[in-house]
Amino acid sequence: MNTHLTFAALPHPVYFVRNDPALCEQFQTVTKMPAFAEYYRPEWGGSSSWIVQTYLQLKLRGLDVHLVDRYIPDCICVVSREELMQRSLWRGLPFNSYLVVCQQDRPRPEICAHRIVQNPLNILAPTDHLMQYWVQPELRSRHSERGTQVSTLAFKGRWYYLPEAFKNSEFVAQLTSLGFTFSTLPDYEVSLSDWSEFSATDVVLAIRYSNREYLESKPASKLINAWFAGCPALLGAEPAYQALRKSDLDYIEVHTPEDVIAALQKLRDNPGLYQAMVENGWKRSQEFTPDQLSLKWRNLLANDVSRGYRQWLERSPFWKLTGRPLQFGYRMIQQEKERRRFNIVTGRKR
Repeated sequence: MNTHLTFAALPHPVYFVRNDPALCEQFQTVTKMPAFAEYYRPEWGGSSSWIVQTYLQLKLRGLDVHLVDRYIPDCICVVSREELMQRSLWRGLPFNSYLVVCQQDRPRPEICAHRIVQNPLNILAPTDHLMQYWVQPELRSRHSERGTQVSTLAFKGRWYYLPEAFKNSEFVAQLTSLGFTFSTLPDYEVSLSDWSEFSATDVVLAIRYSNREYLESKPASKLINAWFAGCPALLGAEPAYQALRKSDLDYIEVHTPEDVIAALQKLRDNPGLYQAMVENGWKRSQEFTPDQLSLKWRNLLANDVSRGYRQWLERSPFWKLTGRPLQFGYRMIQQEKERRRFNIVTGRKR
């Protein structure tokens, strides 16, 4: 049974582009949210959620959206930056579509009319729009019977992002001596269940030392997931977290292993503080429910994107014939420059 909210109609159909014909065919009609494993593809990472999950969420709320494996001429097409860069998709003449591109934690896309960004510091133009990432699908919250105990600290993320100071034996031994268990995943491959399992977690740790510009492209997902999971969070000094912070109950910022230990002891010694952080997290999480994020997507597509799209359609036939490909060529050059600059600054290779 469909229990999702139904929204006002979109003024124009919207096509979500995913270069996976079988997947597109599978989800042409849906009546309920499928299991995450049905549409998640590790090789595409976050674009599974930015494209496929967004399509599914909007489709289930009655909107005129479609999942396709190619650009649809003269229509609004939403695509991830990862897939935008595929040579096979470029052959689909993307300049004949009105492109909305999800940047993710990648170099700023230039081949687009609108950008979807996940960090407020990436808003550099009126056509940049902040969207929070969907909460982790099938998230299993902390068991309520654990009460306010603070015994298990969990790092939710890929092991190689965790700074060395937090994975050395001295830090782990100190945690153990104080009665804390540090739950980590010392593997490069993290399963879907690892991302969503919080049932036996008391406190979440999310910290990474990285280039500032790279951190400025990262979302606040670890914080939002912790709110939904009912786990107080110890977080590094990242812009996305700081932008969402309204009070000290939202999370505790940490910089060193000593900060982590002090925070854990503080939470263990103050059950009232622990409970207050859990309750505050639940209240904050309601800003990022699937209904709330879907409504924000609907309003963006119905307003800013649709206005720009209508103006784009009204351009002269001469512009459509010559201006579009010329503009696309210019944007390709700009995007390549931005890719090189971003990768040099951040040390990335994508």
